[in-house]
Amino acid sequence: MNPPRILFVCTHRGARSRIAEEFARRLAPGRVAAQSASFERGKIGALPVEAMRELGVDLPAPAPKTVFERFKDQEVYDYVVTLCDRVTSEMCPVFLTHVDTLYARTAERLTWSIPDFGSVTGTDDERRAGARRIRDQIKAEVVEFLSRLGIAPEHPAV
Repeated sequence: MNPPRILFVCTHRGARSRIAEEFARRLAPGRVAAQSASFERGKIGALPVEAMRELGVDLPAPAPKTVFERFKDQEVYDYVVTLCDRVTSEMCPVFLTHVDTLYARTAERLTWSIPDFGSVTGTDDERRAGARRIRDQIKAEVVEFLSRLGIAPEHPAV
């Protein structure tokens, strides 16, 4: 049986979705096929990169593909998880998937309300603490999601 294909999507340059992808891959190695996408092309900011580096995780340099590239490539997913901040009325992205004709289904869509790293303000220490909270919230959501799928998360150093 093939592992479930999961796409994490967020607005802006994809920091939240990229972090969710990384946690899913590390917590369920070989048991999920996780990818990420964003609406904007660009480099992920220093704050989320630093927050992940604290856990010994280097986010790969290339930014995730945009949702438009993934749609154009006709990629198919079992789950599409959008990460947006409902508290600040951030618009949650819509990702249209192609129908998987072999299984005649479309992806199940979920939305997680996760603050954007760009919303973190204050001193450098306060901003780092805010980034850690966002990172840890993403990890908690991934762990809960994997458990819902019946996948017991492994607990490496992340």
